Amino acid sequence: MTRRTRQILLTLAGSVSAILLAIVLLNRGILDTPKAPGGLDGAAAWLAEHPADWIAAAAISDAALDASTSRRVDLWHAAHAHAKRLAPYRPNADAGFVRAGLFHWYELAPRDRTQVLKAAAPLMRQPEFFMRMLVPLWQLTRDFAWLHANAPETTDARIALRNLAVARGLFGEYRVLREDIRARRMKEFAAQRATADPTALLELVPDRLTAADEPLVRGILEELDRKPFDPEQIGARSEIVVDYAVRHDIQPLTGILPLLDTPSKLRDVTRARAALDLNNATGATRIEIASAVSGSAEWEPYFLDRALFEARRHDAAAADTYLVRAAVRGLSVPVLAAGEQAAVILNNARAAEDYRKQLAARAKEPRTWASGCGVNELCGVASRDEFVTGEMLRLELTTTQSDETPPYVEIYVDDALRAEGDVRDSRVFEVRTGPGLHTIELRLINTHTRNGTQRRVRIG
Repeated sequence: MTRRTRQILLTLAGSVSAILLAIVLLNRGILDTPKAPGGLDGAAAWLAEHPADWIAAAAISDAALDASTSRRVDLWHAAHAHAKRLAPYRPNADAGFVRAGLFHWYELAPRDRTQVLKAAAPLMRQPEFFMRMLVPLWQLTRDFAWLHANAPETTDARIALRNLAVARGLFGEYRVLREDIRARRMKEFAAQRATADPTALLELVPDRLTAADEPLVRGILEELDRKPFDPEQIGARSEIVVDYAVRHDIQPLTGILPLLDTPSKLRDVTRARAALDLNNATGATRIEIASAVSGSAEWEPYFLDRALFEARRHDAAAADTYLVRAAVRGLSVPVLAAGEQAAVILNNARAAEDYRKQLAARAKEPRTWASGCGVNELCGVASRDEFVTGEMLRLELTTTQSDETPPYVEIYVDDALRAEGDVRDSRVFEVRTGPGLHTIELRLINTHTRNGTQRRVRIG
């Protein structure tokens, strides 16, 4: 193509553009998109002239049930059917039909209600719509199975369903969703573990770990051991994982070595206990000495771990020293149990027998529970360390308020769920523990009554 030819073509293109611009400027109305007039009659007249306008058909469906005509239900159905024929894959074609149906729910026949729910199902699979409409739809339909079946495939949606179930007394559904959420976390972990940074994997960890979450804990520890990571960037949930792993001897712990060298997202006491688990007594001592709060009550578990560590090294003096340090608040049940265990390791039969006598005496004393509310009351979480002399532990729980939905309690022994159920007036739980020292934790799942009052359960 010659230069002259290019000039001619560019001149022609410029001229055509100028003509088109002039036409637009002289006829500004062509830029406006025609819209259906307001009101049901106006929209119907418009749709008669513009039968391909699905937006107008959806608007008629939205307004039909407010009309005074005796055939408003037929109009509502017909307008929705027309909108769906024109735009079968657009969710907004259903929105007006669903909105009108829900607003007039109690006026509709069962067949019409079924069609509303059928049209609402695709909308419910959109996370934002689901979270906004979950409670209103439950209040209208009381159909939890439908809500569950049409929920988005997200963990947040399952958590919202779980919370609704327990608040409304649907405890069977709550148990199903509790396990579903746990399975989804494991599924997400399996999908991400090969490529994701350890920090991202830690975000999958729930706020409170239980024995059922141990596969997730073990998997994260394996990834920390396999992949390099920046200790400064590691997530705060590493404390939850490492603390649980130390308390339950879950391996491997070698991957957390970078978190032990310098202050990190882990508490000092957790770092010291992890160092002991890694057989690094020197490192544990260094962390202990450097900590500004090593004499506080939160260090008791470390001192007990250290006493047993020293007993296994046959250093009776060091074991006794750490037992004394652990008893800063007095001879608690964990201190007595650790003392008995250390005495057995050191072949000190007399000391072991003395500790057993003290533990037996403590087992007969009235129980007191550590919780965030009144003495021996459960309003969220209550726990205690208990030395059990037999196989079973008996717990009596009593309600202190009347409510349509009873309180629901989970009972954990050493973080393993051993019993659960609703408490109507009063209930006795027989919990299998086995003899020895155990941490008993009670969790009140529905912490508030229907009117929002803080729920309380008395622990007998």
